[in-house]
Amino acid sequence: MAPAAVEPYDAIESAVVGVMFEMCFGAPGAGDDALYAQMMEMLHAMRSVMPAVQSVDIMPWLAPLLRAPLRHYTDSLLHSHLLTTRKTTSIINAGVPDQPTCAVHALHQAGKSEHADDSLRARIMATVDDFIGAGSEIVVHFLHWAILYAAKYPDAVQQRVRDEIRRTVGWTAAPVAADRARMPYTDACLWEIMRHACVTPMTLPHAAVSDAVIAGHSVPAGTIVFANLYSTGWDPEIWDDPDAFRPERFLTPGGHQLDRQALGQFMCFGAGRRRCPGAQFGTMEMFIFFVVLMQRCAFSAAPGHELSTDDANFVLTNQAKRYHVLVQPAAHDDDKAI
Repeated sequence: MAPAAVEPYDAIESAVVGVMFEMCFGAPGAGDDALYAQMMEMLHAMRSVMPAVQSVDIMPWLAPLLRAPLRHYTDSLLHSHLLTTRKTTSIINAGVPDQPTCAVHALHQAGKSEHADDSLRARIMATVDDFIGAGSEIVVHFLHWAILYAAKYPDAVQQRVRDEIRRTVGWTAAPVAADRARMPYTDACLWEIMRHACVTPMTLPHAAVSDAVIAGHSVPAGTIVFANLYSTGWDPEIWDDPDAFRPERFLTPGGHQLDRQALGQFMCFGAGRRRCPGAQFGTMEMFIFFVVLMQRCAFSAAPGHELSTDDANFVLTNQAKRYHVLVQPAAHDDDKAI
């Protein structure tokens, strides 16, 4: 019987958020299944009204017209924060070991510094909210794009990445962060998917802290500013043939190393002091998930279904529209790295 086509988004989201949940709170315990379900419900509720929130970010005068979705977003955000606060408090009250076993333990120890007041401790612990919410958002949508690109470009993505996996980590070993340095093509593939899909087309809103003049335009202090990150990956003056999907553009001549100069021109996480603080952790998580998928699965278009990387929905991140692919066990020519 031919395999049935599947829509992978829900499985991706469940896996990524589950990993973040366990990283923050440790091994699941009694009641955690219900808590996880509630957290997912809150994330979905916030995402459902995000277009309205973004509209108000750009056009604040719309706020009176969008009171209902804004209230829905705020209520969901507060409920989510209450859930994480209760879980965090219960973990700390149970006793924090000298060797942390989860992010809550480590953050609590950091907040016990003699220089840390209650306000600082509260901000440190609020990091848990960011891990589960913002920390999963880009990873989920990158992986959803990555499977689409793998099915659409089997030679450039699946075959060449698997060749590199065979030469390095092999088929059975779990990839670790240190493997990334010896897998330049896989790393380049990750960045080219981020660029070509434009996963992060613009920054979150910032504000000018002082009067400024940029390219002849006056920007008064307090002006809400959005950086156009799309332009950093699609400017034809910087990227040769930006419409083409070509991971090699992020490699040095010969393909043995990641091209740091090219990577520096692609500011998908922002730049400077306001660069996304979770960029390093997020890309490491994307790399590990991506390698595991390529180790275990082969993706292909379902008969009669044409895959397109041109269709997307912009909701905080650029999200691939739902699609169906065939998923089968990856075929390996050996079971050892050489």
